[in-house]
Amino acid sequence: MAFSAKGKGRQSTAISRLSEGADVLTRALRDGTLITSDWKDAAIMGGFGYQVIEGSFSTGQTGGGQETIIDIDKAEMVISVPNGYSILPLRIDVVIHPGSFVTEGNESEILIAVDQDKAYDGTGTCDALTVHNMNTNCGKTTACTVVGGCSVNMTAPVLDLELARIASTGDLDGATPTQFVWHQMNFVYEPKTSPVISGPAMVCVYFGGTAAATGFITAQWLEFQETVFSVS
Repeated sequence: MAFSAKGKGRQSTAISRLSEGADVLTRALRDGTLITSDWKDAAIMGGFGYQVIEGSFSTGQTGGGQETIIDIDKAEMVISVPNGYSILPLRIDVVIHPGSFVTEGNESEILIAVDQDKAYDGTGTCDALTVHNMNTNCGKTTACTVVGGCSVNMTAPVLDLELARIASTGDLDGATPTQFVWHQMNFVYEPKTSPVISGPAMVCVYFGGTAAATGFITAQWLEFQETVFSVS
């Protein structure tokens, strides 16, 4: 059976936007190529995308729970997902500036992982972070709680789902300098297929190492009511 579909050839002019809920004709280029929008972009336009940062302007967060080596009880950022909601990570960008080291084999690392069974319970000493809608013309607010810079132990998460990690080891190559300085370390977690993280749960971001480091984190995610992803 033959099938044909028609759309208005709107490539540069007469591109109209109708009121919410109105019927609209499919738009196509003049050669018939259909124009589509990525569903994640569409969700952001609908106000379901959120972003948060850790670190302010030129002042970074001290890694390793404001000490050195990463500490499971002291995350640099926690995105806590409450019961009844689900998030899909879009992009988590971590930039750290490792400190100087004098010992062969000093390490810097970044870890992004999930406790898929519990949300952040407010324990420890962590800074509340401000979450922004990725559609700046939308008034929707996140249901998630986001904290960072934990300096006193929170209830230890169980990191049963690792999303990504990277580690870098310093090598003096047999020389004996008194000090060796690393350049910045940048790691971007931007999954092609995002995991669906349903609450109660929390995404934890860590950075640090055997040499002290400071850094910045930018996290973006989509957020929906959990019923959107319910399976039987």
